[in-house]
Amino acid sequence: MENAGSSSDESLDPTKESFDPLKALYSEKTKIPVKKAPTYDNITKFESALKGIVIKPSAKSSKKENKKSSKVSTEPKEIKAQNYDALKSGRNVLSRMANTIGPLQLIYTCMETKSRVKVYTRSVRGIRGHIEAYVAAFDKHWNLALEDCFETWTRKIKRKAPALGIPTIKSKEIEENVPKMIVKTSNGNTETLERHVPQMMLRGEQVVMIVKIN
Repeated sequence: MENAGSSSDESLDPTKESFDPLKALYSEKTKIPVKKAPTYDNITKFESALKGIVIKPSAKSSKKENKKSSKVSTEPKEIKAQNYDALKSGRNVLSRMANTIGPLQLIYTCMETKSRVKVYTRSVRGIRGHIEAYVAAFDKHWNLALEDCFETWTRKIKRKAPALGIPTIKSKEIEENVPKMIVKTSNGNTETLERHVPQMMLRGEQVVMIVKIN
């Protein structure tokens, strides 16, 4: 019995050859030699610590650690307070429009003077068409909020076989809310359409060029 007890103690002692690490992890009798010993993520860090080699953290890892520390230290109340201060100080899209420089400053001038602009839009293969409108708002990604929009674009004529069965009845309310499209020209393969839209939100990735209309 004494031999069995000694063998079990030796299997939990990291200084002995019969040390069983798996058993030491799950055993309640395991005694930690140094309770305040530093922990390492991998064997390489442990080996470098034994040899006295100092590993300098890279720029990416330091940035990640700073982000983690900022996330952990910042409480939800502090985040709400920061957002409230930002709104109170006027740091939003409306204030940034006035402080823009470069090409965006011309858009702000057109918005302030209520000058009409022509926005050329793209398609998958090239220019889709253009929109003549007034700029109501914009941001640094060239997302545009437009008013009084007169859109002209070209598309391919789709020839589809008539659907069989009972035709679906469209509600009059939906037809009234959708802007009416007028076919301006047609050459058999493509057709040019026009429509008037009171308000439009245009994504910046669709913008090719903006021209001020005199």
